[in-house]
Amino acid sequence: MRILNLIKSEGLISRIELARRTRISKVAVSEIVSRLTDAGFILEVGKGESTKKGGKKPFLIRINPDNGYVIGVEIRRKSATIALANLDSQIVDSEMVAYPAGLSIDDALESIFTKIDLLISHNDIKPEKLISIAIGVPGFIDYDKGQLIFADTIQGWGSQPLAHRFADRFRVPVFIDNDVNMMALGEFLLGSGKDESNLVYIWIGEGIGAGIIVEGQLLRGRNGSAGEIGYLELGHLIAEKAQFKMLYSDQKYVGEMFVEERLMNTLRKSLYLSSNDDSLVLESIGKDEAELPAQAIETLNEYARLIAVVCSNLIKTLNTNMIILSGKIIESSPYLLKRTKEFVAEIMGAIPFQPTIIVQGELRNTACIKGTIAMALQVVFSQSIKDNALRGILPR
Repeated sequence: MRILNLIKSEGLISRIELARRTRISKVAVSEIVSRLTDAGFILEVGKGESTKKGGKKPFLIRINPDNGYVIGVEIRRKSATIALANLDSQIVDSEMVAYPAGLSIDDALESIFTKIDLLISHNDIKPEKLISIAIGVPGFIDYDKGQLIFADTIQGWGSQPLAHRFADRFRVPVFIDNDVNMMALGEFLLGSGKDESNLVYIWIGEGIGAGIIVEGQLLRGRNGSAGEIGYLELGHLIAEKAQFKMLYSDQKYVGEMFVEERLMNTLRKSLYLSSNDDSLVLESIGKDEAELPAQAIETLNEYARLIAVVCSNLIKTLNTNMIILSGKIIESSPYLLKRTKEFVAEIMGAIPFQPTIIVQGELRNTACIKGTIAMALQVVFSQSIKDNALRGILPR
């Protein structure tokens, strides 16, 4: 897998360079490359440049992106996104399924399965070319059974053989994980965290959650609940409630203060907007701070301080290299990101920790679906994430 991963990451590479980079003999590399070529995983695509010493130009090889495909599925309360991707992690085609909140798992899955069938047929994918499927879903996961234990947003789906339903229907291995874990994986492999082995991804939407990568491995916990920072009690985090007069109103848990709808409504009032259109709020907070009303600045400062408190506690606990912040509000406001960094620096100033990089997510609303694709592709490229992070469900 080292050879295949290196070919994928480099795009184009020669056998000689593979041997040098992996410290495997040229003979052994040639044998491995021949096997991968015979299996259809790599292609020879012409000659590169000669070395400084001259000699023959080396043949270049690359991944054959069409030798296999995976399906990524992101399940939400009212919709699901389905993507078909090739071995280069490129999304070939995608579809969205909308359904009413509270729809039964049977009816929702029937719509999702129909869309997957259409994606496969419309793109002329032979059944044997489908390698695996990965599903991102909100809630706590039973990895051994491939099912949800609990989820607030899709009630009635708990204790149902979700991954088995996909595996039995499409006859491929199926992987299931918490949606924020999938987002973290997407940013780690394909986004802002590509050069980091230790990071925390924080998503703020219908609440707040974190995906944690430690030494290149996704940290799940016993049932996928590692990173459920929304259940942290506010009383232990914000001693001075007066600092949060715009956002705090006797909530018990952190997640209750980070509910996106509540934040949007608070910002809407602070910006003196009468419209219920969230896009106007996001557009307004993206302006230069000099253009924002004082009340909006105050609200954003409270929001930044609260994010900074959460970030600082994660830094103290995990000593992570990077924190990636994601969600519509944090991604829309440069001022909010700037103030968050300043508050973190203020909180951590007296503590002998090296500074932690804090950035916005690069993948934005595609993070989860790209994470599912990355997870599904670990069937082929398993070295990118340690093997014991994979717990797939096989067809019965």
